[in-house]
Amino acid sequence: MTFRRAEKGAGRLLSVLLACLVPLALMAEPPRAGLMWNRTGLPAVFPLQVRTPAGADYYLTLSDAETGAAALAAYIVGGKFFKVLVPPGRYVLRFASGARWQGEERLFGPGAQTRRFELPYPLEFAIRGAGIKGGHVVTLLREPPGGGLQAAVKAQYICQIASLEAPELLPGRAQPLRQFHLGGDARSRGILHLQWRLQLGGPQAGTPLEQWQRSLFLLGNPLLPPRASGLDGRGGQRPPARFRSYSVRSLFCG
Repeated sequence: MTFRRAEKGAGRLLSVLLACLVPLALMAEPPRAGLMWNRTGLPAVFPLQVRTPAGADYYLTLSDAETGAAALAAYIVGGKFFKVLVPPGRYVLRFASGARWQGEERLFGPGAQTRRFELPYPLEFAIRGAGIKGGHVVTLLREPPGGGLQAAVKAQYICQIASLEAPELLPGRAQPLRQFHLGGDARSRGILHLQWRLQLGGPQAGTPLEQWQRSLFLLGNPLLPPRASGLDGRGGQRPPARFRSYSVRSLFCG
């Protein structure tokens, strides 16, 4: 009789242990934050930044708005800075969130363990002008108390600016030159550059705004009247020079 009771007790204990071990077996090591896969075959060059509340991780998928085909997936650690480059196209963004990652099939677990959210309209990632790559910033906010998610979306741009390298002076005729220097900071110049590229209009010549824009940047801006390059020829004729090459920089400009 005592043996049977011990056997039943051992059976119950084994059942409890199995019940505890099964969820642990289903849990998977969460992937590193960032891009998981890109199935479009296209280069990922357009910016997507996602801001999320802490307390859960997020699985993001982008699907083609026309065909529904899966395009891209990424893993986001809640509350941490996240940015990824995505291929060109028009996509539906879907989010799944939860506490314990269990793989792409189970996500964060069945039922209420996985919370799902979809943006109400597709987002387009495309060229917006000469050298301007248009993307988006998505901010997810949790509705209190313990409610679902809501999203705010704004545009984000990457501008590409080409600049010439310093001139190479011909040997034997080198003379000191006064260099042309940029004013302001990179963000101010980037915003101004974006306004010009999007053809938002320019200031009237001679106004304080026009003089301020001149102090920031650009040679060859089509919205401003031409002016001298800023090189000073005092002290004799400027020596001949040739530019070696040019470089292209990318910066966030909006």
